Amino acid sequence: MGFRIKMFYLILFFSFLTFNAFAEEPAPFGLILGKSTKDEAISIMEKEGAVFIDSGYRVIKGDIVNPYVEGFDFENVPIENIQEATLWFFNETLFQIVYTFPLSMDKDEFYVMFEILKSKYGRPIKYVKPYLADGVAIWRFKDVEIRLLAPWVSSDMYVTYTHIPLFRKAEQSDYEVMKKETSTPKKGL
Repeated sequence: MGFRIKMFYLILFFSFLTFNAFAEEPAPFGLILGKSTKDEAISIMEKEGAVFIDSGYRVIKGDIVNPYVEGFDFENVPIENIQEATLWFFNETLFQIVYTFPLSMDKDEFYVMFEILKSKYGRPIKYVKPYLADGVAIWRFKDVEIRLLAPWVSSDMYVTYTHIPLFRKAEQSDYEVMKKETSTPKKGL
């Protein structure tokens, strides 16, 4: 193979790998992961017709919660067949959206959702068919990852949008809160 052909394939290969890195990051309902504040996100969800149902801090273990990571659950989100949406905030900045959908035993919903996401975001960087394994499809952009997950033994399927840098900060915060809460012995009878 000639040098020019090798170079062409090399450029084509790297273009394919970096396509999603330069693509516009997803912003469902105009929510910008890593930027939208808690008040902005809740306002947008309510304007879209979603109904707030519950909120709370992220449970790390047992009764230990992280007061810097807070989740808000919504129902009546204007997405076909959705059961609920959970928005997660770290220091009041949106870092994750989790959509929960019903899932049948034959996993047909996974294939339908996969085609919808594929038509919008292109080919995923990872794909695992939901047959004797969890169905997974992952798309990556600069700071945002979209993950379609259909656990093999489950009646729920998830579409998760995650701002990776803030997600990592939230995980580090979980570790620090856990360390603080478990390093000091508690007094009791």
